[in-house]
Amino acid sequence: MPLIQPSMRSRRLLALARMCLSLSLFGCGGATITPDASTSDAGTTDVAIDGDRPIGDVTYYSDVRPILTQHCLSCHVAGAIAPFPLDTYSAARTEAGRIAEATRSRTMPPYLADASGACRTFRDARWLSEHEIGVLEAWRDQATPEGDATIPAPVIPSLPQLTGTISTLDTGVEYTPNAAMADDYRCFVVQAPIATGTYFVTGSEARPGNPRIAHHLIVYAPRTDEAAQAARALDAAEDGPGYTCFGGSGVNALPAALWAPGAGATLYPTHTGIQLTGGRPLIVQIHYNTLAGPGMSDRTQIDLSTVTTGVTPAYWVPIADFALHVAPHLASVSAGATERVGDLTNLPLSLRVFGTAPHMHLLGRTVHVDMDHAAGGTECLVDVPRWNFNWQMAYFYETPLPITPDDRLTITCSYDTTSRDGDVVWGEGTQDEMCIDFLYLSL
Repeated sequence: MPLIQPSMRSRRLLALARMCLSLSLFGCGGATITPDASTSDAGTTDVAIDGDRPIGDVTYYSDVRPILTQHCLSCHVAGAIAPFPLDTYSAARTEAGRIAEATRSRTMPPYLADASGACRTFRDARWLSEHEIGVLEAWRDQATPEGDATIPAPVIPSLPQLTGTISTLDTGVEYTPNAAMADDYRCFVVQAPIATGTYFVTGSEARPGNPRIAHHLIVYAPRTDEAAQAARALDAAEDGPGYTCFGGSGVNALPAALWAPGAGATLYPTHTGIQLTGGRPLIVQIHYNTLAGPGMSDRTQIDLSTVTTGVTPAYWVPIADFALHVAPHLASVSAGATERVGDLTNLPLSLRVFGTAPHMHLLGRTVHVDMDHAAGGTECLVDVPRWNFNWQMAYFYETPLPITPDDRLTITCSYDTTSRDGDVVWGEGTQDEMCIDFLYLSL
């Protein structure tokens, strides 16, 4: 029996939600740097210090290059998804103003959750310290001095790699995204890597055929044979390979694997894995950014590390406001829900929370999740102060948190509905919204 069997109420809600989750795990600068004037501190060099570390004279080779190497160069090099490279002095100097503004606004690197420690700290966080942001601002304000070019270049950090038994999913086609849309979400139904029995996905890594247009992807696992048939029907009903799937897979399915540029392999927490049914097809949802290369095509493959024994099953379990309903013409309006953990899992067991994956659509602005312990006290599970639909992520904690059936989870989401003339409600469509956070739970 699976570790977590959702209650009947939760199953109905999950079927309604269709487990819409567009994740982009640990992405790096794959979108054009866009300054946010409301949060930029242009012209200041003394605002960013860590403790007693004031910022003095800054040069590219001694101060700036190490920061860019650590946080940016897995995407900002020639041929990768980022629109311009940052791997030389001349390239970085050209973009110095936008680098300073985008990092101050935390538009780049695109890491949505607050990883400062005010809420939580996360494994593999692409998070600049205040001191690092201040260094980049100071370099801009000091006219981008070059410094000593003989300083040895820092090594780009090694990315995680899969180990063990590896199977490959293949979309099987060269797909050319719809150039009429800046963002084309396409779902491909692919054969399962294991033909029979039960197996567990413990990690994944995508190999996009064209990294200039493949923005991120999610592998969904249909929860039933009926859901698998529904996915095949959607595929057959639409011209061309695959089918359009903006919000999620469009059927009753759970996320099993996820990828974004610059992340390397995604490794689930040690000794845990997503339990799947052999022989049941999987659904690969790929987000294509057509602005990066109109008319280009892509054939993506995804490697999965799988095992049949030796791991504890883990599941993405949602806390959500399925009754979401907010009014139009409001610059800020909130929605949310509170649920007892035992009502979500239908288990009298204490578990552990290993990670979290919040999700909203285009009107979303912030999302926050708290856990109120039955024994007293409140812990923040995730805080996203600047939502961006195109850079959604899963966040795995450095240390898992205990959670009991009587603890309560509260999710709060805020939206800007000034562009809408009618009420905004829950749904998968572009004009609909969501307020949901998936928790990665296991024993």
